[in-house]
Amino acid sequence: MEDLAVKTRTTALAQKASQAREFISTHPGSTPQEVMAAVKIHSEASLYRLLLGLSGDSEICREGVFCVSQGGQNITIDDIEDFLENDGTPAGRPPLAERLLYIYHYLEQASRDGGIRFETLCKHYRELLEQYSPDLPKDASIKRSLQRDLSRLESFGIAIDRPSAGSRNKAYRLRQEYLPKVSLESAAALYVSTLLHRNTLLDDAVNSVRINMESGFFKGMPERAKLLKERLYILGDTLSHPEQFGQILGRLIRAVSESYRVKVEYVNNSGKTSSRLLEPLGLVSKRNVWYVIARQGNKAEIKTFRVDQIQRLTGHESDKFHYPQDFSLQAHIGSSWGVFCNDPVQRVRLRFSPEVASRVKKLRYHPSQAIVEESKDGSVVVQFEACGLIEMQSWIMQWGDRVEVLEPAPLRKRVLAQAQRIAELYSK
Repeated sequence: MEDLAVKTRTTALAQKASQAREFISTHPGSTPQEVMAAVKIHSEASLYRLLLGLSGDSEICREGVFCVSQGGQNITIDDIEDFLENDGTPAGRPPLAERLLYIYHYLEQASRDGGIRFETLCKHYRELLEQYSPDLPKDASIKRSLQRDLSRLESFGIAIDRPSAGSRNKAYRLRQEYLPKVSLESAAALYVSTLLHRNTLLDDAVNSVRINMESGFFKGMPERAKLLKERLYILGDTLSHPEQFGQILGRLIRAVSESYRVKVEYVNNSGKTSSRLLEPLGLVSKRNVWYVIARQGNKAEIKTFRVDQIQRLTGHESDKFHYPQDFSLQAHIGSSWGVFCNDPVQRVRLRFSPEVASRVKKLRYHPSQAIVEESKDGSVVVQFEACGLIEMQSWIMQWGDRVEVLEPAPLRKRVLAQAQRIAELYSK
């Protein structure tokens, strides 16, 4: 029976490949969406796997270039391999719905001022990728991925004006009037992406996109948006009053992009308020909490400040500073367990009990994570090369008695002391 099932699947794939070849050879220049509709293939990944199998057919693929067009350009074997490697949304990649929403947001904002250059849009796109993983593809791969996502937006009926060859205007922008044509599933997925930002610092900015989607995608069925709000519950760190800090985050984003100083009134963890002149170098989001990485005054030391602890912010647009050429936000944060880098990078070894070992092996908590030992009893030893061990200590305590710090010794002693204080508190 199993051999028969395999044979049946193989025959079906061969038929699909033959149908795809015939359609492409008689309709050169068709888009992937047109080929999928004609052959009844339901995903781009499935189509592209078929195309790779046909890459030796000179009628539809010559010198690595297929007679299939996406965004005005013919698709190459490299494009397909890059798509299959990166766009299946593996761990460390933002989902398609979030990528499209992100691009749409920047296009909409920039369209009011004439549009946005591809290089700037690509910079924002790269920032989204960095939020999911510090290990980014090559620049050429990122640009191809952005072009594909722009074409996907267009396939939904969202009209984008692209700069023409030889044109002095190099901006991308949304047309003033368009009627999005998307499936109910795609509309729902995009809308749910906006709900992820409720009660966070991005709530105010994303809210305008959410309202436009409700009036556009759900125009004929307004109850659909209402039901999605009621029947989806998203857990995560949120703020009691995000509207108080949303504008501050927006101003910081501008200051980071234009490299000018800002004066802030900052409340530290002890409740003490102080006035500081900051040179914002970058922004980091961790579990919906935003931090600004900045130099203070003329000091070379780089510090981390929570955005929701900034009470007031004044931008000094004319007070520019020279962005340090040797500074990389990715490298600065890369080894940190969270967002703070106030201690040297060091080796950490933790032994997890058999009860949680399988969960630990499935998830990646840090880029340097490595399983260095698996015992017969099912326990595992996990190794990290990290700094910011104060933040790591809080994470370790969440595991209770199911984790043991093997090294470094100072971290082991701090966890022991905290456990003893907790035991004393409950034994009174």
